[in-house]
Amino acid sequence: MNASASCDALAGRRILELAAPETAYCGKLLADLGADVILVEPPGGHPMRRRPPFWKGRKHADGGFWFLYTGTSKRGVVLDLDGSSDDRERFLSMVSTADAVVEAERPGRLAERGLGWDVLRDRNPDLVLTSITGFGQTGPRRHWKSSDLIATALGGAAVVTGYADDPPVRLAGSHADVMTSANAAAATLIALRAASRARGGQHVDISALESVASMSHITGVGKWLDDGMIPKRAGTGLFASVPSGAYACRDGLVYLMVNRPAHWEGVARWVFEETGEEAILNPLWKGPSANRIEDRALIDHFIGELTAQHTVAEMYHQGQARHLAFTPVQTASQVAEDPQLEARRYFVPVPHGEEGPLVVPGPPYRHERTRASVRARAPRVGEHDREVFGDEASGGVLGNAVRSMTAEDVEGALGDLRVVEFSMGMAGPWIGRAMAWCGADVIKIESKAHPDVTRQYVPPWAPELGVQSRLSPWFTDWNAGKRFVALDLTKPEAVELATGLMGTADVVVENFTPGVLDKLGLGWEVARRVRPDLVWFGTSGFGDDGPCREYVSWGPNIEAVSGLAASSGFAHRPCAMTHFAYPDSVSAMHGLVAVLAALEHRDRTGEGQRVNLSQMEAMISVFGDVMTESISSGRDPARIGNRSPYAAPHGCYPAKGDDRWCAIAVFSDEEWRRLADVAAHPEWAEDARFATMEARLENVDALDALVAGWTSALDAWSVEARLQEAGVAAGVVQTTEDQWERDPQLAARGFFEKIDHALRGTVVANGIPFGLTGTPGRTRSAGAAVGEHNDAVFGGLLGLAADEIARLRSLGAIEDSDESVPELPR
Repeated sequence: MNASASCDALAGRRILELAAPETAYCGKLLADLGADVILVEPPGGHPMRRRPPFWKGRKHADGGFWFLYTGTSKRGVVLDLDGSSDDRERFLSMVSTADAVVEAERPGRLAERGLGWDVLRDRNPDLVLTSITGFGQTGPRRHWKSSDLIATALGGAAVVTGYADDPPVRLAGSHADVMTSANAAAATLIALRAASRARGGQHVDISALESVASMSHITGVGKWLDDGMIPKRAGTGLFASVPSGAYACRDGLVYLMVNRPAHWEGVARWVFEETGEEAILNPLWKGPSANRIEDRALIDHFIGELTAQHTVAEMYHQGQARHLAFTPVQTASQVAEDPQLEARRYFVPVPHGEEGPLVVPGPPYRHERTRASVRARAPRVGEHDREVFGDEASGGVLGNAVRSMTAEDVEGALGDLRVVEFSMGMAGPWIGRAMAWCGADVIKIESKAHPDVTRQYVPPWAPELGVQSRLSPWFTDWNAGKRFVALDLTKPEAVELATGLMGTADVVVENFTPGVLDKLGLGWEVARRVRPDLVWFGTSGFGDDGPCREYVSWGPNIEAVSGLAASSGFAHRPCAMTHFAYPDSVSAMHGLVAVLAALEHRDRTGEGQRVNLSQMEAMISVFGDVMTESISSGRDPARIGNRSPYAAPHGCYPAKGDDRWCAIAVFSDEEWRRLADVAAHPEWAEDARFATMEARLENVDALDALVAGWTSALDAWSVEARLQEAGVAAGVVQTTEDQWERDPQLAARGFFEKIDHALRGTVVANGIPFGLTGTPGRTRSAGAAVGEHNDAVFGGLLGLAADEIARLRSLGAIEDSDESVPELPR
C-alpha cells in the first residue's frame, strides 16, 4: 500500500522525548510516522542503551536490542538537566518550538529541576506534556515504585496468563511498558488535535497501572460484577469460548478458537467426518459457547483426536479452507520465515554502518498516502547535538496548517469527528469506543443476521432468559457511548443508506475479512467517491494482502501465530497464553494511533486515505526487541517465565492464601540490601552468591527459593507495603476483585467508570486510560438495542422522512431488534 505514499503523516510535528524505557515505544511510534522525535539523554547516554541482551554480544552503549529496536527514526541529543542551568535553559528553548514533551520521571521531578508543567506551559501555551508513570501523577501511591512486571501484576494481566498450577507469568518482552507507551502515543495525538483547535495544551497523565487494567478488561470489573466469577489462569483455553486452546498435531501445536455457532458446527462436522465420533454432533452443544462449557474436557478430547491425525500445516490450511480459526503455535524462528510476513515485507533491514544491517519488525499499519516506516537506526549518544541546537528556531508547531476551531465548538477532544463503524468483536469496536469517549459521534452499523459476538451473552445469573445482547458486559466494554443502526446489507436500499452514512463521516472503521465490504458494494472505492477526504481504517488478522489475507482469526489465534505464545511462559511449558484477548487491545491501540495520524495528514492537506493494520504484525511489534534478537541470533528465545537478564530477584512469589502472589523486582544491589533488611535477613546481602547483580543472576534458582521462603509466610499486601516503604518495587498479583475492592490508587483516581445503562440503571466498566486532564472524556450511555438509533440517524442525520423510513423497514433494509426486554432489578 505504501507505493503511492507521498509524505509523512506527522510531518511538521516535533516531540521531545526525555529518554526512559517507558517513553521509548511512544517515541518510536511517533517517529516512524514522520514526527521529528528528539531523544534527550543525560551525559553518557541513558542506561537503557546498555540493557541486555546485546547485539552480537557486545556490551556497549549502543548494543542493547531494546534500545536498537525502540530508538529507530529518532534524533538524539545530550542535555544535563540535573547539573547544568545552561542545559535546562536550552531545553526550555526547545520546548518553545515543540508540540509535545514525553517524559517518565517520578511525579514532581521535573518541577524540582525548574521544568514543571507550569513553567513549560508558560513557554508554550499549546504544548502537550505527556507524563508516563507507574501509578499516575495523583493518588496515594503516586510515589510508589513500578516496573513492567509490577504493572503487569497490579493491572490484572499476570493472574490470567499461563497455567493454574504455575505462578502467574508475564509475556516475553516488556508488554506493560510497551502498551502504556502506545497508550501515551494515542493520548498525545488526541491532545495535539485538541490543541490545534484552539483548546490549548494540556498535561496528559498516563498510568501504567491503568493502562494494563484497561487492556485486560475482557476479564475486568464489568464481567466480575455480573457473574461473580474471578478469572484465573487456565492454560491455553479461554474460559468463555468452547472449544478453544492449543491442540497437539503430529509435529507441533495448532490453536483453535470457536466464537460463533456456525464455526462450532463446522468443527463438529470435521471431527465426525474424520473420526466417526457421533457424540460430537450432540444437538445440545449447538448455539453459543455457554451450551458447551460444562463439557469442555470431552469436546477437547474429540478435537484432539482430529488434530493428532494431521500436521500443523494441514490443520492450519485445511481448517482455514473450512473458514475455521485454526492457526499454528509458531516459534519466533518460524515467524521470521512466515510466508505471509515475507509477502508483505514486514521485517526490514536497518543499516548500521560497519556493523551491517539489523533486521527489525516494521510498522504494523500501512497508510496509502503517507509513510509509516523505520527511517533510520537508533541514534548514538549526542549524535545530533550540533544539528538540533543549531536548528532550535525552526520549530515544529503547525500553526495555520491545521484548521482552527474555537474551544466552544465541540465537547471532548474529538467532538468534531463522526465515525462510522462496520466492526465486531474487539479490535475494531474498541477504536470507536475510545473515540466516542473522547466526544466523537460513533455510529455502529449492525445486522440481525450477523450479530456482534459480544452480544451473544447469556446472563449466568438467569440462563433461562437465553441470549440477552443488551446485558453483555463485554458489549459495554467495547461499544458503550456509540449510536446503533441496523441494516440488512444484502439489500440495495440498505447499501445506499450505509453509503449515505459514510458520506457524513470523517472516519470509517471496519474489521471484516478483506474484500467483504467490497462485495457488498461498500468498499474503499465507493467510500472515497462520496467523501474524498475520508480516513478509512481496516484491520484484520493478517492484513489486506498476502496469501493468508482471507484467513479467519480471533485474538488468541494471533498470540499463537505471532510467536508470542511459544516465546512466553516457563521452560516446562510449550507456550503461555493470556485470557484477555490481548492482541485485540494491541491492535485497537495501534489502530487508534494510525487513524489519528491519518487525520493529522488530512487536517494539513485536505487529503483522505486508506489505512490497513495487520493484527499479526501489531502483535509482533509489541515484543519487537525479542523478535529482533531472535532473527539476529538465529535462535528461538528461551522461555524464562518472570525472570529478567538485568534484575534479580524478579518474579511472582507465593504468599499466604489460595493463589496469592506478590511480584517483586530488584534492579540494584542497594535495593537488594533493602529487601534483605525488610526480610530481617541482612546476611543475605553479604552472601557472596547474592551480593551483586551478576552473582544473583548466576544463582537465581537459589535466590528465588530464598525469597519465596520469606514471602510464603506473609500476606501479599504486607509484602507489597513493606517493600514499597523501603523503596523496592513490589505489587500484589491482583484479581479483578482486588482492583475493585482493595486498590486505593484506582479508587482515588476514579479509574472505574459508572455508565448509565438502558436496562440496568448503572453499570461499571474499566476506564479509558488516556489521562486527558484538559479535555476529559466520558461515556454517555450503554445497553442500546440493535437498531436503537435508526430513526435518529436515518431521519435526523440523513434527513429521511418518517414514511420513507417506514417503507425501508417494510422492505427489510432497516432492521429493528425483536429481542424481548426482561424485567430486571435496577
